[in-house]
Amino acid sequence: MRRGELFVKKKVIIAVIVLVAIGGLIYARSRAIDYYSLQTAIAEAKGDFPRAINSFDKVVLLSPRDAAAFVYRARLYFNNGNTNAAIDDLNTAINIDKKNPEAHFGISLIRLQEGDLKQAVKELDLVIKERPKWIEAYLSREVAYRKLGDKDKAIKDLKQVLKLEPQNPAALNSLRALE
Repeated sequence: MRRGELFVKKKVIIAVIVLVAIGGLIYARSRAIDYYSLQTAIAEAKGDFPRAINSFDKVVLLSPRDAAAFVYRARLYFNNGNTNAAIDDLNTAINIDKKNPEAHFGISLIRLQEGDLKQAVKELDLVIKERPKWIEAYLSREVAYRKLGDKDKAIKDLKQVLKLEPQNPAALNSLRALE
């Protein structure tokens, strides 16, 4: 075997070893994410939100560019009563994916709860732009409009819900109350 052929053969072997190592790391990372996600689900089902958050922190560490991971952890924080941490994670999700409707929806619900109705409407506008068939976004924005005293916009959102789902009980009841 010539020296040049030997050199190429060594390079190919090294490349194969590197690919196998990378594949192993990816597989191990995937298994770890699955494990910690399962631990999170078990803790959450038991209402043990601190333990769920602790487990899911590891998922976030393994997936630092996954907006959905931050949205999920934000929900855990919110359910544990830590609104500020929830907002931080939702904002991180938005920094990763500016148009992430779940993150904007999460912020809108917190803003609604806090009484920051105008900010809730702004967030819901973004959600509806990205997901025009998301019924919960229209229903939430209707609540904000109603509390802001904008009956016409509230009715318009309820009618949009009924276009998407003609027998939606929440929309039917709210519309009856407003008309």
